[in-house]
Amino acid sequence: MRLNGTDVAVELLMGRSTATCISSLRATRICGLMFLLLLSAGAAQAATLTLSWNPSPEADVAGYVVNWGNVSGVYVNSLDVGNQVSSQVTGLVNGLPYYFIVRAYNTAGMLSNPSVEVSRRVGIPISVAGDFIGEKKADITVFRPSTGTWYVTGSSNSATVWGGGDDIPVAGDYDGDGKIDIAVFRPSTGTWLIRYSGTPTSAAIVWGGGTDIPVPGDYDGDGITDIAVFRPSTGTWYIRYSATPTSAAIVWGGGSDIPVPADYDGDSKIDIAVFRPSNGTWYIRYTATPTSAALTWGGGNDIPVPGDYDGDGLIDIAVFRPSNGTWHIRYTGTPTSAAIIWGGGSDIPILKH
Repeated sequence: MRLNGTDVAVELLMGRSTATCISSLRATRICGLMFLLLLSAGAAQAATLTLSWNPSPEADVAGYVVNWGNVSGVYVNSLDVGNQVSSQVTGLVNGLPYYFIVRAYNTAGMLSNPSVEVSRRVGIPISVAGDFIGEKKADITVFRPSTGTWYVTGSSNSATVWGGGDDIPVAGDYDGDGKIDIAVFRPSTGTWLIRYSGTPTSAAIVWGGGTDIPVPGDYDGDGITDIAVFRPSTGTWYIRYSATPTSAAIVWGGGSDIPVPADYDGDSKIDIAVFRPSNGTWYIRYTATPTSAALTWGGGNDIPVPGDYDGDGLIDIAVFRPSNGTWHIRYTGTPTSAAIIWGGGSDIPILKH
């Protein structure tokens, strides 16, 4: 997949058609529906997305149909693009989420099963996790609490002193310029210390404190990281929206729950979620709808590691089991699952999404 110049390894599999549905167009492999936001202009806030995919290996493929809509699984729009592997979709509205699938059809006009759904909210700046330089790829970065130094390796090596001691690193794109900003949360004072990458200027914002757990993320889908904390004692999420600024206090989870906020439905908004080790349940509160889900996956001493493991734009539920070094992944789009052994013992899983 290529998204705004960023290469992402991904394979999207179209389901295998039955003999009653289609005679010779078998399982079609679509590799990386790719999205490029080309323009956003006009009084109607119209935008265009370019989609691209790898061709089907079947000999009798005659073309492809792109379907899309504003709700996951509901595709009210259709475009026959002929026998080509890319197409523009025009007339999209900035700020709205769009969900896409592709079907191949053969010379008899029979359609294959749909590809895995992928999504994109148009007109919203997108930053890459860990991209402090602005090259649309993650930089290797460490924070050294003993000296308060951030070491970033990118196009040029840099060392920046920011924070230290018991500060918790909370890097994010707090100004919406597409670059990740260096930032720390200081529990002793409840202060977020942000060093903006573009200017550089800085900000000190008091939000939360004590035993609050920092959970920054783009909760309103404007492309800017919002300051937020999860308070286990009351199960309350306190979110300070960056654009307005307004705030919200939402009760979801509590006690020994582990906060796992992520974009589980692919609408470019972070969803509030917790993992409850006692029963292995993921409780997800979708931001856009709002609806919720309770999914059992993992438990005990498993460590939650949600991420987009198949590159379809949806966060997959996953846990790392230290006792046997296994990553158990439940893919959101399919849904299928995988068990991959990698690491174990006292190893700490590292994931950026």
